[in-house]
Amino acid sequence: MLLLETMPFRRSKLIALALVASVLGGPAFGQGLQQPAGQQGLPSNAMQIAAVVNEDIITVYDVQARTGVFIATSGLDNSPEMQRRLLPQVVQGLIDEHLKLQEAKRLKIETTEAEVRQAVEQIEQNNGMQPGTFRKMLDSQGIDMSSLYGQIEADMAWMKVVRQELRRDVNIAPEEVKSVLVRLKANQGKPENQVSEIFLPINVTTRDADVRTLAERLVQQARGGTAFAALAQQFSQSPTAAVGGDLGWVLRGELEDEVDSAIARMEPNEISEPIRTAAGYHIVQLKARRASGESDPLMAAITMSQLYIPTVGGRAPDAAKAQQIAETVATKVTNCDDMNKIAAEMGGPGSGPVLEPLRIGMLPEKVRNVVVKLPVNRVSQPIDIPGAKLFAIVCQRQDDSGLPSEDQIYAKLEGDKLENVARQRLRDLRRQALIDVRL
Repeated sequence: MLLLETMPFRRSKLIALALVASVLGGPAFGQGLQQPAGQQGLPSNAMQIAAVVNEDIITVYDVQARTGVFIATSGLDNSPEMQRRLLPQVVQGLIDEHLKLQEAKRLKIETTEAEVRQAVEQIEQNNGMQPGTFRKMLDSQGIDMSSLYGQIEADMAWMKVVRQELRRDVNIAPEEVKSVLVRLKANQGKPENQVSEIFLPINVTTRDADVRTLAERLVQQARGGTAFAALAQQFSQSPTAAVGGDLGWVLRGELEDEVDSAIARMEPNEISEPIRTAAGYHIVQLKARRASGESDPLMAAITMSQLYIPTVGGRAPDAAKAQQIAETVATKVTNCDDMNKIAAEMGGPGSGPVLEPLRIGMLPEKVRNVVVKLPVNRVSQPIDIPGAKLFAIVCQRQDDSGLPSEDQIYAKLEGDKLENVARQRLRDLRRQALIDVRL
């Protein structure tokens, strides 16, 4: 199934802490940054200026708080050496956040407290946590919530800048869509790899040895059980950091030669050693291998009808009646019209035709596991679901071709171009800004 997996959407980063599980095993910030000997609480220079970004000030405390978050959420060793390595990345991240907020303010784009709170609630929901649990958990570890709120606010404001202001600079020609579709068809059946990455660049402000050492430590952490996606979100300098380093499904030749060669020697679920390229160090995780463009049974589009027989409550038939209904379905239903008639006569609420076509993968797991193997116009055995037994019949099925639609390709191309425009705007903002780093 090629769909969008071969061309992954790279969403704007909402917050680097989406994988809250990583926090649970992390050290407390109160045990975090090293303090001068003999001092309690924050260092005496906590309010010292660490950097100036146009008219905004970043304090030493801001840097300490964000470094504490990095260490807690990644599971890295909380040592002075690690803090020193993280310092340039933390400071650059804070500078970028101020630039994003300043640009949003210039464009009169606002992010409300309610939106920030909703983002935190979404993090809790995504991790199966009760409302308010996230804040309590971070408070218990001494992590400053204001640092997280600042990061969320900046990322949400930048998302609005990208969507409202930069999208107008992106155009997709029909020929581009057709060209992608031709390429995807030509590559169907070729082997491809599902890969995630962490990229650490080498530039004029970094030393090769320092970046190599950090890369080696990240490999150790990933192999030791720290979620690769969490490490990518925190440390990778690739745009894919926003989605946990996910590159999706890639063909041989789509990545740098050094990375391609390393992947060819790997087994699924393996994490590479640091790979040096001209741009920096790469760490890759090989998740799986397959033939490109394989169809996905769960992406098949179907129309269906169903008979819903309650097993609890006042509408539930007695055992004899339930058995009679089951026998009627087994002997009388040969197509969807038959099912619809019986559903109208005997079924409970929810019985009858499903009005809209749907993907099999959208069905509840127990129903999905039966329907995915069910031939057209053959009624299923009764499926046990909470509070009921369900009979299902597939009326029509359109199998997945393994290729995305033109609309999906258009959306992917637009997303990629929009991402490039957003990166360029942020680079321009950096060049135009008055930035003074004092650490």
